[in-house]
Amino acid sequence: MKRRAVVIGVCAAVTAGCTDRLHDVAASTPGDIDVRSRYINEDPLVESHRLDTRPAGTETHVLSFRSAESANGTLSSDADDARTFVSETAFVDDGGRAVLVLVQRLASPGIDVRLGSVSRIGDRALRVGVDEVGTPIDEEPTVHTLLVRLVDERGPPERITVSVEGDRVSVSV
Repeated sequence: MKRRAVVIGVCAAVTAGCTDRLHDVAASTPGDIDVRSRYINEDPLVESHRLDTRPAGTETHVLSFRSAESANGTLSSDADDARTFVSETAFVDDGGRAVLVLVQRLASPGIDVRLGSVSRIGDRALRVGVDEVGTPIDEEPTVHTLLVRLVDERGPPERITVSVEGDRVSVSV
């Protein structure tokens, strides 16, 4: 029994802060697409890009980025976790191969959003499935953010459709 507790404790310590990696491993993804994600339990965007500036009733908001400059231009100055993820991305327009998709979801504070799957829906289009996990809390909905880094061996996609709980939003890359 003590041995199991030690193993669990060591695993927890080793994976601390790496929950995005664990979810990526479980995500259903074609072999020629590399994907990483990071969940941020806040709204890292500057006011002009935030979900609450969208039309009333909008529950899902998606942005795509091909360069670090454009991604950083939408992030607030105190969005340290998001800025770190952006700095680790080798963007297409900056000489790399990655594009970044930022998904925002208005949901209960007890919910997290996680990468569920990535699939092809055409020659130059991808579908990103995002899951809501957790237990809803009876409080005002809050903004949850998921950053998804995609590297497609076929080249950057032209269009990405994000599905969250039956809500679909498409964005041109």
